[in-house]
Amino acid sequence: MNIVVCDDIDGAFQRSGELARLDEGTLRVYDTVAETRAALSERLRDAQVAVAIRDRTVFDRETLNALPDLHLIAVTAGPHRIDIKAASELGIAVAMTPAVSFVSIAEYVFGLIIALARGIVSADLALRERHWEPVPGLELEGKTLGILGLGRTGTAVAKCAPAFGLRVIAWGPTLTPERAATSGAQMVSEEELFSTADILSVHLRRSEMSSQFVNATRLALMKPSALLIDISWAGIVDRKALAASLRSGHLAGAALDLCDDGPVDMYDPILDAPRTVLTPHVAWRTAESYQRFARAVVDNVLAFIKGNPVNVLNADALNSQRQGAQRA
Repeated sequence: MNIVVCDDIDGAFQRSGELARLDEGTLRVYDTVAETRAALSERLRDAQVAVAIRDRTVFDRETLNALPDLHLIAVTAGPHRIDIKAASELGIAVAMTPAVSFVSIAEYVFGLIIALARGIVSADLALRERHWEPVPGLELEGKTLGILGLGRTGTAVAKCAPAFGLRVIAWGPTLTPERAATSGAQMVSEEELFSTADILSVHLRRSEMSSQFVNATRLALMKPSALLIDISWAGIVDRKALAASLRSGHLAGAALDLCDDGPVDMYDPILDAPRTVLTPHVAWRTAESYQRFARAVVDNVLAFIKGNPVNVLNADALNSQRQGAQRA
């Protein structure tokens, strides 16, 4: 099989050593993201397997239609960037990796919390500008951490909280008191979550329900002393409303790992908001998580090649004429 890694832009998959296991065919690796649909189609012109790492590598219907030889797309995350319906209709299987970055993300959330609560970034910047500006920070011991969306990532965050003496409360659209308790949290109402939390960490999944969920109305419920932590996908927190809350002094601070589908809009109002810590979608990026992602992706590709596909999102594609021709 011809296997193409579309977008290993920082070489992490190559450094992992896992790609060496793909000796079942010809392997090509690109270290940039294809800038256009046509460029991506050209890279994959004769590929049976595409490995896609970056969210900017998008497989829409037009792209998929241009790839008659493609049988498998193996991705690290982000099914939103693939037209799953079109892939199924065309007989292209899509294999996801089991989630492997919860530890990395949970640790990063607490890095953001501490950096924001203790003013580490602003203190560092002041010293580099030759200003001595010691400012009192906020202790975490005895405070209430609110988690909006207690899925696997939110649960990983909740389980770290006792080390800092934090009480944990949570709310989510499908959360139950029993599941919250299992994660070490107390389930509360949506309103109580926003109004009670000293620190609110946002972990909702991207969906129609969660679009602009953390809006001006809900931000107004929060205490003026509260901090907001957001490592969720862009669009869940209304950044315009958040920037306004920070400028007015209604919120004490916010830390965001900007999870946009591409580079953040340089006119995004959050970039000029006060009392913020901002990073460019790096919460999941550690050497260890890259290694786990690479191993899981290669496992998925090898299982598919050997006729025992795993972690396939659209199992109906496996019964298609295209897949049958491949097996023949």
